[in-house]
Amino acid sequence: MENKNTTQASEARLNCCQGNSAPSYVVDGWKRYICFPDQARNGFLSLLAPAMMEPADPENRQRIATFCTGHGLAEEDVIAALRSCDFLLRQASILDLDTDTFQQDLADLSGGDPKAAGPVLANYSVAKADLRLQIVRETLADHGKVLVGLDWRVDNITASDRGARLNSDVVFLTLRYRDGKRVERITLQLTPEAVKELKHFCEKFTG
Repeated sequence: MENKNTTQASEARLNCCQGNSAPSYVVDGWKRYICFPDQARNGFLSLLAPAMMEPADPENRQRIATFCTGHGLAEEDVIAALRSCDFLLRQASILDLDTDTFQQDLADLSGGDPKAAGPVLANYSVAKADLRLQIVRETLADHGKVLVGLDWRVDNITASDRGARLNSDVVFLTLRYRDGKRVERITLQLTPEAVKELKHFCEKFTG
């Protein structure tokens, strides 16, 4: 006979699902997660954070294997737990749920046990901020190019075919930007005057 708490969890109407029940794989993965030993649940965030923010990172597979070996867990269970927590945190962040509301969702999924969700709930504010920043970037990328990073170096021009003893510094600024699903690069050369102008803009923009 199915456990009453398990039945309640599978039928729980969650705020992060807009009043609907969670998908079956989410309920199953969460059930596996809360059955992990305390030490494994507390260390689970070392897997969850990079898996959420960089799902294509090949190092994630090695992290999972190391985690499973260290805690004596089956890889199948850990992957199911990751998928479940990813869904829950992502959906709650998309809807901008506050901590208390998300805590209620996790308690409902845990059959009313408020302590089972502790480590995931403790990371919610940080994960939510990161995910919502990602949402903003992806929203911008849907409509054009978005700056995602930069590299620079400083050179000195001593001479050219245009003149001798120039002795002028120049900054090579390489901008990395996302264009759709591609990350492209463009390198610009900035004179000291252009650097000052850019610095003035940054100071004015950031207040």
